[in-house]
Amino acid sequence: MATLGRPLATHRASAKAVVRGTPLEQAIRDKLEQATGAERLEVLNESRMHNVPPDAETHFRVVVVSSHFEGTTRLGRHRVVHRALAEELAGPIHALAIDALTPAEWRSRGESRSLSPDCRGGSRFDAGD
Repeated sequence: MATLGRPLATHRASAKAVVRGTPLEQAIRDKLEQATGAERLEVLNESRMHNVPPDAETHFRVVVVSSHFEGTTRLGRHRVVHRALAEELAGPIHALAIDALTPAEWRSRGESRSLSPDCRGGSRFDAGD
């Protein structure tokens, strides 16, 4: 069974976001909100699921629900996210999983995100090494 990353923040445009997490996580949230006008935004640090040091910030999943994506292909949506996070993708982020959905798609999914698979190499920290 896949282990979910800890949700660092869920944001709904109609409510004020509670700022949590690291400066990198906050930068991801800020940039995606500005680029997409997200109605729902989740940033999950999934680094602990991989063979990286504890407290690493290298593997993320983002869930972006925005009417901005209406009429846009999946590739187009991913391009929006990649453009917004170009600096982070060139530096600290090694892997980024993206769920970029319209509000209708989000509702049809039962308002749940995809699960990330376990890392094939596993996490040496899960084994107590």
